[in-house]
Amino acid sequence: MSKRRRIPEAGAVDQAAFERAIRDNLSPEGVVAIIALLQPAGNYRSGAPENERALDQVAWFRETLLEMIGVQEFNEVIERIGL
Repeated sequence: MSKRRRIPEAGAVDQAAFERAIRDNLSPEGVVAIIALLQPAGNYRSGAPENERALDQVAWFRETLLEMIGVQEFNEVIERIGL
């Protein structure tokens, strides 16, 4: 099984701009819903390089959003919105 790594290795090309765009355009509830809906993505691995690369990018996006919102807020919001 391949080892998971964050893609891209150093984060977004402009991490600050990326995070600002997320904060400016998505509510905490929206971010939590995206994280929750992306969680099962790892179950769809086929072993094909294209599939692995795409799913690694999805995992990077999910993990980045979770880091931005924080685990405690994620847990509070997911409970509140019923996901």
